[in-house]
Amino acid sequence: MATPRLRRTGLSLLGDLPWGSHACHLFQTRSDLLETLIPFFKAGLEGRELCLWVIHAPLTEAVSRRALEQRIPDAERHLAERSIEIVSSREWYFAGAGFSQRRVLRAWDAKVAEARARGYEGLRANGNVAWLEKRDWRRFGDYERGLDESIALKPMIVLCSYALEKTGAVEVLDIARTHQFAIAKRAGQWQVVEWRMPPTAQDRYDVLTSRERDVLILAVEGESNPRIARALAIGVRTVETHRANLLRKLGVRNQTELVRYALQRRFLLHPRTKS
Repeated sequence: MATPRLRRTGLSLLGDLPWGSHACHLFQTRSDLLETLIPFFKAGLEGRELCLWVIHAPLTEAVSRRALEQRIPDAERHLAERSIEIVSSREWYFAGAGFSQRRVLRAWDAKVAEARARGYEGLRANGNVAWLEKRDWRRFGDYERGLDESIALKPMIVLCSYALEKTGAVEVLDIARTHQFAIAKRAGQWQVVEWRMPPTAQDRYDVLTSRERDVLILAVEGESNPRIARALAIGVRTVETHRANLLRKLGVRNQTELVRYALQRRFLLHPRTKS
């Protein structure tokens, strides 16, 4: 598996992010949406990423297309070539029926596969979930957790847009549990909030041995135990032991949680050069 590459977000407050990033955007107005999403998609198009824009009120397809054409060079060509696609939230999340977590996750997987088959680097997506009502929060939270786990090792970046007027304190906590960070405008200024584990007297990473740290970096890059063994010139069973020990010390249970831990601590932001 190739070393994860940083992708330009187009947003100065976020900088560059690795594949597998899953963030949320809290907005109030249509201007908030466009100020965030147009640069986000512009960077994706410039980076040869397939872009998918799932819209809901206060945006319409006409408004979205016009904003792209006004602010992105060659937007008409990108739209004609389907390098960026605009679909409604009803079409994407409901597809003529009720919401199905399994169906929507399969649709994301199919879109990533399409992106690679068409020669793109990966998929960049935004989904506006302003249609959510309070009765939908628990079910949609399950979906967001599933999405977060699903994209961890895929060439995909997702920015979910939530309407502030429908987001109370309880809902913000739900969002915090299912996204790596959030961006929002407060007092006229854009801010980013990262969700991190509560601080402890000693970061769990500090208790890892140097060899366990080597295994950690290779593991979150998706390398198998045999490949790690060859890279570090140690036995496969030794790798298995180091891997089990570092999972226990970090308090994570599986590969998905390990990748999330690495993303939170930016371990994936310093890719190695492979020989």
